[in-house]
Amino acid sequence: MLRLLSPLAFGWTLLAHGCFQPLGVEPDAAQHPHDAEVDAGPPTPAILALRVLDHDGAEWPLDAAPRRPVLELETSRPLANADAVLLFDEVALPRLLEDLRRMPLLVRHRDALRPARIERGPRSIRVQPREPLELGARYVVAVAGWGRAAEDEAPFPPFAATFEVARERAGAVVDGTWPPAGAAGVPPELEVAVVRFDDDVRPRGGVRLVGPGGVAATRASELSCAAFGWPDGACVMLRWEGVLRPLSRYTLEVNDRVQDRGGAPVGPWLASFETGDFGEIGLSFLDVACAPDEVELGRGCMLSDDESVRVRLAVDGPARAFLDSDRGSTREVASRGEIALELRNLRASDHFEADLRLVGLDGSTHTERLALATTPPLAALTISETCADPRGPEPRQEYVELLNYGAVPIELRGITLADRVDRLGSEVQVPVSLAPGGRALLVADAFDPNHPLDPPVPPGVPLVRVGTSLASGGLANAGEPLYLRDAERRRLSTVPSIRAPGPGICLVRTGPPRGRSVGHFAAAPCRPGEP
Repeated sequence: MLRLLSPLAFGWTLLAHGCFQPLGVEPDAAQHPHDAEVDAGPPTPAILALRVLDHDGAEWPLDAAPRRPVLELETSRPLANADAVLLFDEVALPRLLEDLRRMPLLVRHRDALRPARIERGPRSIRVQPREPLELGARYVVAVAGWGRAAEDEAPFPPFAATFEVARERAGAVVDGTWPPAGAAGVPPELEVAVVRFDDDVRPRGGVRLVGPGGVAATRASELSCAAFGWPDGACVMLRWEGVLRPLSRYTLEVNDRVQDRGGAPVGPWLASFETGDFGEIGLSFLDVACAPDEVELGRGCMLSDDESVRVRLAVDGPARAFLDSDRGSTREVASRGEIALELRNLRASDHFEADLRLVGLDGSTHTERLALATTPPLAALTISETCADPRGPEPRQEYVELLNYGAVPIELRGITLADRVDRLGSEVQVPVSLAPGGRALLVADAFDPNHPLDPPVPPGVPLVRVGTSLASGGLANAGEPLYLRDAERRRLSTVPSIRAPGPGICLVRTGPPRGRSVGHFAAAPCRPGEP
């Protein structure tokens, strides 16, 4: 349980496992509580503690909460009005606490509100989000200053506390189905339907298939997600006798009998698909255009570096895709037929073969053998930080920070930065050698390293000016991908499309140098040229 200090000035301060002691109480009164009760009357309305529970009643840490938490606020007196209890996406506590003194809330705080179910007890308030929270995200539970005690309408002081959802094993949501939600033309010969959850569940018969004749007679069983085509998760498979009715609508249902690891109901949840007519079977390959750093590979494209190979192709319907070799295996359920299979942890300059297998909704299978290869060792150069939203003028004060994470100097002449996969973008045309561990900033010609609104750039950090703006017209605050390539057009580093966190806040790489997923980056105050 977390204890809280009473308000000073306008707020509450959260303490980690401390003692609760009301401020302003005379020492003698604290030593003689019975005398204090006689003299002071009812206790001051206050929030005494915050606990995070799951639906089974088990307590979770404040920095590793379940995604369907039960937030229990211990109160000194009963709260009269539930409208004073609020749940927010992460916001700055000092500004929020000041805003909680009055109605209405500022727009920025109203926009951050999350719907929640509020239950009031004699000495507690329970807050339950109506929708699952995001893994690894931070939220704020608050009691506004218009909260009143039930007996005499004495005001509660503004209160706010932050908690964070665990990054894994925090409770399940549905994260995929077979057939995919919204699919049309599904063959009536479909043999199985599968629902994938991203964490363990207690199914208890809560997964059903509903068709034009009502609930279908199916047999449910647990299934290895990896064997079916998803990399991980918990899967429930439904089988039935015969075929589905053609040209009909079917719905996969997950009801509240399915519970996550904390006892919270995962449902109700629905996903529908439409069957086609008999005889509409098979997969057809679609043309894909290879990027400048990809190699044409039969019907698809291969993107390689010195430690991984990615195969990209497309078919005209949902497919389960498998790539197997003596170097490793990977798999994917491609709901829209856009397939990208990646083998990692490979050796440089490695040539090998892999078997590609595609399975359609009707069970038809395509197999072929592919010749794959990694590149020779590439320069150990990565995009370590991006500033798309400086406090100074845009796009002039934007920058992309490069880091030499290797053991030898790297020549930057010929390096390109693009914001589209099919373009090369801005090119470094001057000779710049970046020492091991060194950082350099790719910037526009008019970039000012000492602009008064932005953090200064250390004088020893090279500024590599690449034109009037970075990439094509500067870095978009709404988010866009970035591709760093060497002089031979081989990809060195990628940044996915992530919305700029705010003025003066950068995206900083926290994952591996070649990592390109959203989880490999975090928001942090801009520190150009510094670790």
